[in-house]
Amino acid sequence: MFYFMENIFIHHHWGTAIINGWHALPAALREVFSFQRNVHELKTLWPITKLMMSLMLLATIGSFLFGQDFGFNGWIGLITGMAVVLNLILVDQGRLTNYSWGLLGCAVWLVIAINNRLIGDIASQSFYVIMQFVGMAVWHTQLNEQGDQSELASRKFSWLDGLFWFVVTAVIYAIVLYFSKRLHGTQVYLDATLLPLGIVGQVLMTYGYRSQWVAWITLDLINVIIWFNQLKTVSPAATSMFVLQIIMLINALYGAYLWFYGQQAEKPANN
Repeated sequence: MFYFMENIFIHHHWGTAIINGWHALPAALREVFSFQRNVHELKTLWPITKLMMSLMLLATIGSFLFGQDFGFNGWIGLITGMAVVLNLILVDQGRLTNYSWGLLGCAVWLVIAINNRLIGDIASQSFYVIMQFVGMAVWHTQLNEQGDQSELASRKFSWLDGLFWFVVTAVIYAIVLYFSKRLHGTQVYLDATLLPLGIVGQVLMTYGYRSQWVAWITLDLINVIIWFNQLKTVSPAATSMFVLQIIMLINALYGAYLWFYGQQAEKPANN
């Protein structure tokens, strides 16, 4: 009974977390955008995570140079890629400052999605921008509550919660697909999956649930296909974005390992 009351879809729990989170937003903003904390949280990443970060940044810069798109969209793609890499790496280890890079990455990604007329991606990135503020407030509160303010501990939920979020995903997909067709979007059947998967992944991430990675891995696989197709049509910043999707997929697999198994394996060594 106690576990059921802690389930993710209990409205009282969610409402209380949101209210407490918004009260903590000013303090969270100071921490998230603190230069000292950003530097500290990057410096104290685990060695394997630093290696992953270095390889991902090199791949992002390499794809930018290889694509030879040095116009406005190309530079936007590079900034997006680097910001997303830093955001993802910090999420992998549950670091609060991931939101400083996440906000930057979402904002510039939104520009690229608009230029490519990807309706689902536009909706997704708009949602992500808003959720950055929700996430930083909730994570700040949860880190204070758990005592250890360095890394957010992962949580799990039941199969019933999983069924609930599967239904939510399907309903949102149907709605987005309808509007994508009406707005003459690009690759509508694939593109329409981005918002529902993004909503589920972002909400679960905000509240520290490790099952978020199921949504992110699925979303990244679909994004690889979408941007490969965009690459063939020589779309704006397509080369950088395609490589970024591959990087994000690899990172999602690494992040899933850390949130499901790595925290227990690495914490003793890290302490």
